Amino acid sequence: MIDSLGLPAIRNFDDLAQHLRLSRNLVYWLASESPRKYCRHEIPKRDGTRREISAPVKSLKVVQRWVLSEILYKLKVSPYSYGFAKGKGSPLAQCAQKHRRNLYILKIDIRHFYPSIPRKKVYGLFVSIGYNSSAANLLTNICTYNGSLPQGAVTSACLANLICRNLDYRIAAYCNKREIVYTRYADDLTFSCDNRDTLRGIYRTVQKILEEEGYQINQGKTQFLSPKCRKRILGITINDGLVKAPKEMKRQVRAMIYQSIVLGNHLQDEKIKGYVAYIKSIEPKYDERVQRYCEKLSQMTAMEGGLEDKYNDFFELPDIPNFS
Repeated sequence: MIDSLGLPAIRNFDDLAQHLRLSRNLVYWLASESPRKYCRHEIPKRDGTRREISAPVKSLKVVQRWVLSEILYKLKVSPYSYGFAKGKGSPLAQCAQKHRRNLYILKIDIRHFYPSIPRKKVYGLFVSIGYNSSAANLLTNICTYNGSLPQGAVTSACLANLICRNLDYRIAAYCNKREIVYTRYADDLTFSCDNRDTLRGIYRTVQKILEEEGYQINQGKTQFLSPKCRKRILGITINDGLVKAPKEMKRQVRAMIYQSIVLGNHLQDEKIKGYVAYIKSIEPKYDERVQRYCEKLSQMTAMEGGLEDKYNDFFELPDIPNFS
């Protein structure tokens, strides 16, 4: 499989050092279990708890990027997995599109997703694609920390998707027989169909499959959405069969553009560009709406007096989008 996929031929430590073009001492350290390879810190989560991030040091990050581009990106994830893959388009939007026409949605979150993927599964993946035990062990050491996938490593997301192939196919096989759409974006599992009872009835079986694969459901994040709810998948609204970016984000973009054009505050211009690009990946014509909005604001700045009143009146005009 290594030759057919065009993967680097690695049989031992010297082969890896040669491919990486790094000194033996540095490669030895990067493949060791030294705790100094990662900088650990915590970030707050929306539910009030904190998530631990293990960020690799610069030299390890460079090597992980090599593993990602030269090995992992050349392997196929399941067709039910979205996100963190090399390709075009927004994986968030692609995932949401799969569910946009169905009436009922079930969302399930995996608890402690990356730490739940042990070192032995990473090692097994490298062996399965043709690397011998020595090479697989070296690559595994580069990609794992404290016996599992670290949240923060460059390679963790792609490795998780590849390792979850069996999980995806098991769940999909069960869902396909019941005409239920299934997708997974990292630790977010989404199911949808037009039959409420059918969708509610799959929970126990999905839970059993997850547990057999080594994962636990985060009970506090399980949601069942009906047509009466404001349906969101991965932050994207899919009500009435339409896929739209969050209203709050578009309001924020509108306010930042006003600050930039009317008030001359250009500190967030790069951030505006990033938001517009992201929203455009979900709503393809959004950049045209932004351009019209910018043109109107530019015209406003040339008017004499009453700028604030003209700004308020401006959003009442029917031909100008309010970005919601």
